[in-house]
Parts: sequence; C-alpha cells; structure tokens
Amino acid sequence: MTKPAPTLLFVDDDPDVRKTAELLFRRAGYTYLEAASPVSALSLVATTPVDLVLLDLNFSKSQTSGQEGLDCLGDMLRHAPSLSVIVVTGHSGLQIAVQALRAGARDFVMKPWNNDRLLATVEATLAARRTDTLVAARPPVLIGLSEPMRRIMAAMDRCAALTIPVLFTGETGTGKSLAATVLHHQSRRSTLSVVECATLSPDDLDDTPNRTLILENIDRLPDKSIPALLGYLHRAPRSNCRVLSTSTRPRAEIGLDRGLLYALSTMDIALVPLRERVEDIVPLAEHFILTTCQLHGFSPRTLSAEARASLQAEAWADNVHALKQVIERALILSDNPTLTTADLHLHDRPGLSADLPKGNLAQSEKRLIEDALNRHNFNVSAAAADLGLTRPSLYRRMAKHGL
Repeated sequence: MTKPAPTLLFVDDDPDVRKTAELLFRRAGYTYLEAASPVSALSLVATTPVDLVLLDLNFSKSQTSGQEGLDCLGDMLRHAPSLSVIVVTGHSGLQIAVQALRAGARDFVMKPWNNDRLLATVEATLAARRTDTLVAARPPVLIGLSEPMRRIMAAMDRCAALTIPVLFTGETGTGKSLAATVLHHQSRRSTLSVVECATLSPDDLDDTPNRTLILENIDRLPDKSIPALLGYLHRAPRSNCRVLSTSTRPRAEIGLDRGLLYALSTMDIALVPLRERVEDIVPLAEHFILTTCQLHGFSPRTLSAEARASLQAEAWADNVHALKQVIERALILSDNPTLTTADLHLHDRPGLSADLPKGNLAQSEKRLIEDALNRHNFNVSAAAADLGLTRPSLYRRMAKHGL
C-alpha cells in the first residue's frame, strides 16, 4: 500500500513566496498547505494533520524583529508539543533563527533559499521527527493576540511541566476548560480525566500515574468530598499527577474551605472576558470560520470590513461561546463568500442606543472620535484614554458611526 505523502504547512504573508514554495513542494511530491498569518496557521494545525511547518518570522509591515514568528512558534508548540517546525527567515537574521531553535524549532533556512538545500532540510527533519502518541489529530487551541491573553499563555508556559495545581476562573464562555485542556497537552501527561465536581466520587481520585484531573466548577464540590480530595492533592505529585480546577466565580467568592482552596490554587489564572480583549474578536471569528468550513465541507469564507467592525462592537455577554455560535449559524444560513453584518444576524445590543447622542450631538461625537483617532495615529487604546472611554466602548461608538 502506498504511503501518503507528508503534509507541509508553509506560513508566510508574501503570496509570491508562498507560490514559489507551493511549486517546489508539490513538484517534490508533498501535500502542500499554506497560511498567510499566524492565526490561520494555528487554525490549520488545529484542524488538519500536519507533518511539518515551515514558518516565516515577520508578518506585519516593517517588522524585522521576528517576534511575531516566535509567538506563533510558541502557540503551535503549546498545542502540539512534538510538531516539527522549520523557521524560514531573511530579515530577522541568524540570531533570531538561533532563538527559534531554543524555543523548539527543529531547524532553520535563510531566505533566499536554495531549493535543493531546503528540500534536504525538510526531508531530514521529517525523517528525524519524534512519534508522539500524546498529540491528538486536532489539538485544543487557545487563540489570542491581545496582551491579556499573552500574559495568560506565558503563565501557562511557566507551569506546564510542573505538578502544581492550577485554578482557572472566569465568566461563562471565556475558555476555562479549554485552557485547562491545553495545559494538559503542554504537560505531555498521558491521561486526562474531566469530572464535574458536583458528581465527584472516590473512584475519580485513583492513583493512575501521569494523569491530569480537571475538576469542573470546583465551587460545587460537596463537603463530603473535601477530605478525599485533600488526600489526593497530597499524593498526586508523587506519581506525576496534577489537578486543574475551574470556576465561574472569582477566587475570593468560591466559598471553599480556605485550606482546600490554597491546595487547589498554587497558580490562579483568571480568563479575561471577550469585551476586554477586543483585538482577539476578529482572529477568533476567522478561526471559527476556518474550522467550521473544514468540518462541514463549506467553501472558504471571509469577513467584510463592516462585519469585522460589528463583531468588535458587540458586548459578547456570553463571551467566546456566543461568538462561535454566531459564526457557525452565519456559515450555515449564508452562501455569501464574504460574510456581511446582515449575515451575522447580530441582535441589537441592550443599552447601546441609549448611550449614544442624537442629531447634531451625534455628529459632534463622531468628530470628537475622529479627531482623537487622528491625534493618536489610530491607536485605539490611546484614543480611548484621551476620550475617557474604555476600549470596548470606543469600538462600539466607532462601529455606530461607521469609523
């Protein structure tokens, strides 16, 4: 039986470079995938079996530091720890390429590349890649380019390999269970158990080695289960086991015995509501578009500029869960290759119209916002601070005024 051709994912923002790579690798017999941005690359890694990634390090205009590529490398390895990645770089230079190797890349190639040498590097990396039974075909993915999400991911990176218990808190739909699952995959433990605390039994606290135990809604833990859980928390590190717990309540309001709460939360990671990380909304929406289209065999779709602004203007009371549902429903109900605001069927936001002025006052507000954005070179954070608004509030007003 013929062995299937390895699948390569080439990540670069330059369409000419991607086309050159496509011609080279298809001619060499590889299955070729491409992505123009880090978010698209991460979505593909999450939805498609990939044998090797070739990753550029710079994506934004005038960027030569390589930090965007290093962040993307970290994100991919966080979700698929044994993924083979070759860094393909030109502007960033040898020093950043070496930094990428230290961060987990398998090799690097400098631009402009020599075709024979690039193919040889790819073949050698594929031959040497590790077999890892811990990596699922579709590893869980945390999408986040905002500073709050970067801080959360950095905290997870620091404690991934340890046995310390971690408590994830946050509103419904912020991704607590997903973050806990990602942390399990990062830890490379072999077994994952997920238990709803209201139904926790002694059988759930066995001493299976190399296990992650995720306790959902720790605030619902019955009092009768506290002694057994305390005993397990004491034993778990001896067999490389770890407990991760979640709660929709802030840590101070969980209401557990103080000793147990300390034992569950050596690290406390609070997931941030979507309304406080507006810059993540469009990348998340694009991720859901790609994964939903692949799952159901839909043709590729994109978001119009108007739809992007409308998504960013939403308050998203139910956070990422609600955003995912809006995107999935739009893809099912619309055949448009470019989704518009009308396709999204967003409901009117309660209270939004009430806090916007009417008539000439509305025109004055629009001018004030335009002036603030121009003063700060369209830096939304700076403009919001200048106007005395939160960033989400400014985004809502920008969408209302068509800015």
